[in-house]
Amino acid sequence: MEDKTYSFLLDWTVKYIKNKDIISKKIEHIENGKDDFDLYVKYKDGEQYFIIIPNIVDIDSIIKKINNNFHFSVVTLNSKENFGTIVKNWNRLISFKFLNIIFVNPFSELDKKWVVFPHTHHKICDEASLENGLKSMFSMVEPIEEQQLAAKIG
Repeated sequence: MEDKTYSFLLDWTVKYIKNKDIISKKIEHIENGKDDFDLYVKYKDGEQYFIIIPNIVDIDSIIKKINNNFHFSVVTLNSKENFGTIVKNWNRLISFKFLNIIFVNPFSELDKKWVVFPHTHHKICDEASLENGLKSMFSMVEPIEEQQLAAKIG
């Protein structure tokens, strides 16, 4: 199941990246598996590494791979478990200036994704309302579990 959902999310991410670049045309190339990352995108003005992980079980494996020298995106399903993991580990993620997390449900009747930049969000958000603010963004995309995605993609 994980291979199927992983492959689907990987394909979705490539389409998403290309779609975002339709106007600016900054992508020079996209590569799978570079430097132990799922996707690498070379832009005319920089580069970005993507970690595709349908179900975040171990935040440590993500944190070990990222730093403040490059731009990193984590693409994951918009599930309650993934949301909870990010909220629980929020203080560990805010130190990475160029990290964003893309929560996805390609089959949502509402929005298909929402994105949070923990470092930036932490700077502008009142800590007391952090979880409520994130829950508000989470609710804009229907939640989906890995098993549900697997069933939808056959």
